[in-house]
Amino acid sequence: MLRSLLAVAGCALVLLTAGCGGSTQTVSTTVGAKSIPSVKLPPYVPGPLDGQSTPRSRAMRRPLAVMVENYYPDSRPQTGLGAASTVIETLAEGGITRFMAIYLEHDAPKIGPVRSTRIYFDHWAASFHAILDHVGGNDDAQAHLRALSDVFNVDENYWEVSLTNTGTPLFWRSADRVPPHNMYTSTYKVRAYAAKHHQDWAYTNAYLPHKHPAAKHGHHGTITINFQDPLNPAPQPPYDVQYRYDLRTNTYLRFIGGAPHIDAATGKQLAPSNVVVMEIGNGVADPAAGPTIGSITLPVVGSGPAFFFLDGRVLMGRWSLPNENAPLRFYDRHGRLVAFNPGQTWIEAVPPSSPWSYK
Repeated sequence: MLRSLLAVAGCALVLLTAGCGGSTQTVSTTVGAKSIPSVKLPPYVPGPLDGQSTPRSRAMRRPLAVMVENYYPDSRPQTGLGAASTVIETLAEGGITRFMAIYLEHDAPKIGPVRSTRIYFDHWAASFHAILDHVGGNDDAQAHLRALSDVFNVDENYWEVSLTNTGTPLFWRSADRVPPHNMYTSTYKVRAYAAKHHQDWAYTNAYLPHKHPAAKHGHHGTITINFQDPLNPAPQPPYDVQYRYDLRTNTYLRFIGGAPHIDAATGKQLAPSNVVVMEIGNGVADPAAGPTIGSITLPVVGSGPAFFFLDGRVLMGRWSLPNENAPLRFYDRHGRLVAFNPGQTWIEAVPPSSPWSYK
């Protein structure tokens, strides 16, 4: 935890002295009549979101959140999820889940399929002060984005000409899938666009504390989540999620719909180092959503129970998001920030309509 907090403090120092991007390599100042010698800043620091050794200039970037579809079978396998630092999964509508993939330490030349946002995903984007990359959204989500000064809104619908012409190089459609399940984007393209509009600044509160992996591992091996539509709860096997702890790699192999969840970019199974299950409140019908059939809204601002899976063990505590502009935080039963293992973290936001278990 100390290492991570020092990294965050270092990021803040760079912001005060070198500006966003941190190209300057030394820092000096004067206190009273005495001059403090220049200090050379380290070229690599622990990444704020994944805790891995990261070039300082990358660690200083703004989080980039991309809305990624999970509709079965048309959107699978997805591309670029393995490069995300953090992925948040919860329901969209009809028992179908959707991902918000958050990129900071790593880039991905192709991410998708990209789909629309929902108002509760907007809340999470604001909590990370993120660049939000998406294709439209429900009426209330779109209206809310226009009021969020802490989110840089990159919406393909702003430019779209037709289902075959995105109207912008920031997004493109692939020829191997049918619309709307074939929209893709790139961190390189979106970050260049954000930088052009002076929107790729650092947000130093976007971090997870990290620790060294435990020397001895536990035996909590399986997490199972059965996502169901809160308006019409019923089994939805294609959206069943399972994580199986792999002692050899100290990671959690991810399965979706009973099959390994593969990243099409690498051909490898997704295997986060940490899994968080956030228990949220009931989903209800969203009367302001617009034409999307079965739209729901989920309560993700506030706090609630949380379970943290790492090192083959489970810790119990709470999640906290006091308001949408505050950072999302995770605390153990003693009120201390949870320290995660370096690597990717998946966050599962689970309402009461979706039973889950671990063993």
